[in-house]
Amino acid sequence: MPQLDQARTTEYAVTDRLCVRRTLAELCTTLFAFLPRADQRHKGEQYLTGLLRTPGKKSIRNISAFLEEKVNEQSLHHFVNDSTWDWTPMWDALGRYLASHSPPRAWVAHTMIIPKSGEHSVGVTRLFCSERGQALSAQQAVGIWGVTTDTATPVNWRLHLPGSWIRNSTKRNRASIPPDAVTGSLADSVVRAYRDAPARHHVPERPLVVDARQMDTSELIGKLCRDRVPHMSRINEDTRLVPTDPAMSGWSEEPVQAERILRAVRNQRSRVTPIFPHTSETAELATTVRVRLPNPAGSARRGRTSREFVLFGLGRTRAHWPEQLWLTDMTTASPTALLQLSHLNQRVARHGVRRVEHRGIRDFVGRSFAGWHRHAALVSAAHTAVELAERDTAHH
Repeated sequence: MPQLDQARTTEYAVTDRLCVRRTLAELCTTLFAFLPRADQRHKGEQYLTGLLRTPGKKSIRNISAFLEEKVNEQSLHHFVNDSTWDWTPMWDALGRYLASHSPPRAWVAHTMIIPKSGEHSVGVTRLFCSERGQALSAQQAVGIWGVTTDTATPVNWRLHLPGSWIRNSTKRNRASIPPDAVTGSLADSVVRAYRDAPARHHVPERPLVVDARQMDTSELIGKLCRDRVPHMSRINEDTRLVPTDPAMSGWSEEPVQAERILRAVRNQRSRVTPIFPHTSETAELATTVRVRLPNPAGSARRGRTSREFVLFGLGRTRAHWPEQLWLTDMTTASPTALLQLSHLNQRVARHGVRRVEHRGIRDFVGRSFAGWHRHAALVSAAHTAVELAERDTAHH
């Protein structure tokens, strides 16, 4: 607990810096321009300030208590939970702001499990959490992040709704789930979150990087290919693929585990270093091999399809290789470029997620579908203020 208290004190000191306050003020002017009333814009600014400065859990009650007489708890609760303002224009404004201040090198899709003690939070269900090694009651959300070598910022969040919430009219009505909300697989939620991210329209085309180890890889890649999204997905060792590389011409047309394919070409590994400014990344052993996805189950088609992919293997030691397996449709990308994309994914998983948790992404206690998404958009805006302010300070 003392370590946690020290971390919170350090976090407060960071978010109270003048550079953060200046960036936040500029962001507020941009983000809340679409709100028609001055009192709404004021509540938005209060909420962002509370997310940045309130110690501990960023619930509306704690934010109101921290800001004391400056804010009315009931009024702030209504602004986030029950008001009618649409959060999509805020994402659009945030996307335009990032495009001009920190244009992403790639988009990263990251799934997040949010434990809940009760059963009434929108979207809550029983989920297996690999981090804890147990099943628990939780929400599951998909974040789409704009990532550079210096920053990682969410540009959209989508709450994954299980069928038990979509099919149950009582739950739908209680959480005010909109009529057009549908259930689907986790892969489907990733694709929809990416499609609905306004930020991707404000910059030239960038690849989407996904850790797909908890998803149906074929489904995810099929949907992204149909949408013509350049992508790179981390896959499981036992994902079955068909080698098409000339170096493996003696292999049959039968699907093979991805790890076995990479081990067969391990003598082709080379040391690759991600050439990032302001970093001292170490080299990794990498190799690539051309493959395709197996034909769908029950399909009468045989032989090679026209769609080829690159299977990319990574590892730091020769003894335990490959440590990471990636599949991409960017068949002309160099191993260095692919390694850079894998490191951008790590930036979200190791850096971005921890920091957005400090902003309160897991702390929403309301029950409404719209309230959760408004909270997620506001948390992302607060996170952006800190990311960009600290980047500018570091570069000066």
